[in-house]
Amino acid sequence: MEDTPFAAATGHAPAVALPPREAWRRKMRDDVLDAARAMAAEKGWDAVSLSQVAARAEVSRPTVYKEFGSRGGLSQALVHREAERFLGGVDLALRQPAPTPSDALASAVLHALREARENVLVASVVAAARNGTDSLLPYLTARSEPVVTGARHLVRSWCEIHYQEFDTERTEQAADVIVRLTLSHIVLPPLGHTLRESADLITAAAMGVLTRPADRPLPDASSKH
Repeated sequence: MEDTPFAAATGHAPAVALPPREAWRRKMRDDVLDAARAMAAEKGWDAVSLSQVAARAEVSRPTVYKEFGSRGGLSQALVHREAERFLGGVDLALRQPAPTPSDALASAVLHALREARENVLVASVVAAARNGTDSLLPYLTARSEPVVTGARHLVRSWCEIHYQEFDTERTEQAADVIVRLTLSHIVLPPLGHTLRESADLITAAAMGVLTRPADRPLPDASSKH
């Protein structure tokens, strides 16, 4: 499988010795993100300031600004690091033995839905959104294109290996369906659906895209009904 934008999370990035200053910077960055993650899970991202994060991470406020640029930059970095770890788990789930590729896909989607439910950061963001608004939510949805692109690349590469009989356009469309439906089910789970039912539904939708008759194009989302 070719590397994804989140290769470090899936074990593809080689280990390299870092100069002391860079090693300190990376540790500081992780400490700040750990503090931000914990505080967002505790009280919601809307209630967290950069000053509070800096104090919890035991670094100066100017240091946080220098590293992340702004509160929005910290938001983006936090979501991206969470996505790296999350996609690493999805990649491993896709590689697990299964009777058929579609079974492997359903298991991986189920893993993603379960991990998202158990992830304290995602849970706090979704809960805050249901109660009004949360400023971290757009980085999981509307502003998440780098995250979506990384996930789509991972799934598309897997589809191209296991469904070689289908052309690139179909595997790209199927990957997009899988990623966006999974993200939708994470942010707004359907009422009355178990995680397994949601995973099976997403897998069925992807298989429908892959196997649809050649003379039946996908609906034009921009057309008026």
